[in-house]
Amino acid sequence: MRRYIALLGFILTLSGQFNLLLAVKDKNCVKLLDELGDAQSKFIYCATTKSVPVNLCEGCVDLYRNLARDYGKLIANATCSKQYLNLDRINIVATTEGILTSLWQKANCENCFRDNFWNLYDQISIQLRTCLESTSPDLVCFHCKNDYVALNDFYLSMEKKVGGNVCFDLQDNMNRTRLNWSKTLKCCQREVKLTNFLIAVGVVVLLPIFTFYITAIVVTLRRESNHGLLNEQEPGLDAPSTSTLITAAVLSTPVEDPAVISARMEKVADLLSGAGTHLLDESMDEEPALRKKVCISPESDYSSDDEPLVLPKPKRA
Repeated sequence: MRRYIALLGFILTLSGQFNLLLAVKDKNCVKLLDELGDAQSKFIYCATTKSVPVNLCEGCVDLYRNLARDYGKLIANATCSKQYLNLDRINIVATTEGILTSLWQKANCENCFRDNFWNLYDQISIQLRTCLESTSPDLVCFHCKNDYVALNDFYLSMEKKVGGNVCFDLQDNMNRTRLNWSKTLKCCQREVKLTNFLIAVGVVVLLPIFTFYITAIVVTLRRESNHGLLNEQEPGLDAPSTSTLITAAVLSTPVEDPAVISARMEKVADLLSGAGTHLLDESMDEEPALRKKVCISPESDYSSDDEPLVLPKPKRA
């Protein structure tokens, strides 16, 4: 009996120690979660207050580092990770951390601290700012031009090195600097060269005219060459016109005497009269046969209403 009592007491002692250990671990997880929440809230406040002008990367870098460190501690603890992560579809702890990390990455903040970009850019920017503040507005474009060009060239070289993914703090600063230089100070007015303008206008105005005349000359020369080739192949194309031939024929015809013309006409009349008499004699010889063909026999059915057939009488000469 005493053995059982001693064993039971030992078991109770072990369970109490185990529960105490679990309580310590739970307090440790709660502490890690509190630290993570505090770091997240501070980073959110910093990002919100430094949004205009954008100073997220350089102004909130320490808070983001603390945020990433506290989240790493939480997920490194297996008990805490099992207790707070992947328990539901929302997964608030991991989702919140993902949103803040995405904001940092979207702003390309890590490129601000690459190759000492931020410090070099800040030095040139301070030089330009000092020049703008110490120079009168009438001379600022002339005296501060070199500082502006140097800052712009450095930004372009930095943009090339990072493949266009420049830290958004520097992007916003450079955009505001360019806007101030060109729009506010009006230092980017382009000088229009009158010579180039006149040359461009002359080309635009005269080119169609030259094109037209050159085309007309080429077409005319081609037609003349084709016409000459046809004249060589067909000499008849150079012959005089019909009206010219008729006029020449009329003018070259000799004029006859009226008496000769009258005698010729009488001969033609005699020939025509002789031919008419000969034809009449032949018609008389054929008259009996014509009567036989056209006369009606007594036996034929002849109606009294019909008019009798009248034969033409032959004419005697």
